[in-house]
Amino acid sequence: MNHYDEMTCLQYLEGLLERPRALELSAHAEGCGECRTLLRALEGESKLLTSALREQEESVPARLLSPVFRQKTPWAWIVSFGMAAAGLYWLWNTIIDPWRAQLSQAGFGETDLLTMMLFRGSLWNGWQTMWTMVQALAVICFGMLGFFLLRRGARRWHTIAVVLVALMSVMLLSTGPSAAEIHRGQSTYTLPAGSDVKTDLILIGSMSVHIDGTVDGDVISLLGQSVTVTGHVTGDVIVFGQTLTVNGTVDGNIRAFVQQVTLRGKVAKNISVWANALETDSGSEVGHGILAFGNIITIEGGVGRDILTFANHLMVNGPVGGNIRATCDMMTIGSSAQIQGATVYKGHHEAEIDLGAKLASPVQFTLATRSPEYTSTRYYWHLALSWGAAFTFGLVLILLIPSLFVETVRNTERFAAAGFGALLMFGTPIVAGLVCLTIVGLAVSISTLMLYAMAVYAGKTFIAVWLGQKMFGTTLHTGGLIGRLAAGLVVIYALRQIPYTIGTWVAVLVAIWGLGALALALYQRLLRVQPASASAAVAA
Repeated sequence: MNHYDEMTCLQYLEGLLERPRALELSAHAEGCGECRTLLRALEGESKLLTSALREQEESVPARLLSPVFRQKTPWAWIVSFGMAAAGLYWLWNTIIDPWRAQLSQAGFGETDLLTMMLFRGSLWNGWQTMWTMVQALAVICFGMLGFFLLRRGARRWHTIAVVLVALMSVMLLSTGPSAAEIHRGQSTYTLPAGSDVKTDLILIGSMSVHIDGTVDGDVISLLGQSVTVTGHVTGDVIVFGQTLTVNGTVDGNIRAFVQQVTLRGKVAKNISVWANALETDSGSEVGHGILAFGNIITIEGGVGRDILTFANHLMVNGPVGGNIRATCDMMTIGSSAQIQGATVYKGHHEAEIDLGAKLASPVQFTLATRSPEYTSTRYYWHLALSWGAAFTFGLVLILLIPSLFVETVRNTERFAAAGFGALLMFGTPIVAGLVCLTIVGLAVSISTLMLYAMAVYAGKTFIAVWLGQKMFGTTLHTGGLIGRLAAGLVVIYALRQIPYTIGTWVAVLVAIWGLGALALALYQRLLRVQPASASAAVAA
């Protein structure tokens, strides 16, 4: 009997033989055991080879199957950071640096303005260390916040909430006040002549305060009516009340938020007041400078350095060792005035100068216009910079929080946004001011006001995008949102130029409307988070 070879058998198993030939081999294998055994062996080897060459199927991770999202407008980041850098450079050179120099001359060069007015060596000695720690932790927390904001994940808002809560908890930390003599709620407090207080003296809620003795430290009066210093204070005098009268000697500074300040004695350093009226008698003396915000400022005593005022009427009738920079409605220079520096005055009327006044140089007068200088190139330059700053701020919001931004723009369609915005616009400063009266709530109040200012400023960006969508249609694409932001801001800034206070009301309405829309968006997100948390708790 003739047998078939291996090649023919393989062709048979693979189905490559012609049908007559395959039928012949099949019939032969039924009667030939040797060919049948060869076919079975070749069939087994073929199956083993096929299974060895075949890859085992595995599930592909979902993250590899999902399409890769690529930002189609990377140029927006470049434009954003470029405009932000240019704006910060202009802001520093035009506003911050000149003001810093002036405030430094007025006695605010050692630390920041808020710390100088409230806490400089007076409320507690450990505040500076605490403030440094808060600043360092704030920088770390905001750095973490920025890092997580740039990440695209499902738990982005949980991360932000945790970081903000941690930051707020740090700012709420406080240390106990240092050794100080504290009096609360006394209707009248008197430090008799010949008596000494060897530490800081803190008075809270005293209607009448008389300092006839010596205080070897600072004198702080909060929520009182009248404070009279006839004795000697080696530190600063800080007053929040109605009236302050200094007939004695203060070796430090006077910082006052009152109705009226009267100086008949001597202040070795500076006076910084926010008052309706400030009056220094001819026999008084200020060693350094005066910074005054008020209605009527009358300076007849000696001032060692500069005077910086923002008032309705400024009267100078004494020796001034430095410069005078005044922004007020009217300025009067008396016959006893001796000004050794420059006198820069901006107001609505020319300065009235008596014949006996001695000035080192003529008064540099600038007429303050009551309406925008539409013919000035500088006016349009500042308008363009203001538009650029708003556009940059909105651009950053679109890139960092796109979903919240779009949701806020949608809420501008709701009438309730205006009501929420009006409530927050006028209610938040009041609440923050009340909280600020407590030492523990001071950090919360400052943080709240900072966030409030940012939210009010951001309101115009949401309204601008809404206006842009009304003009060009609704879109969710990043590039489209940026274009509508630019167009909407142009419309808003154009409406704000309308005279007769119409432009001012437009700005106020836009701020209220945008603030309310943002509040609604945050409230809606909070409502969505709470049911999810409750469901997770029930499941656990």
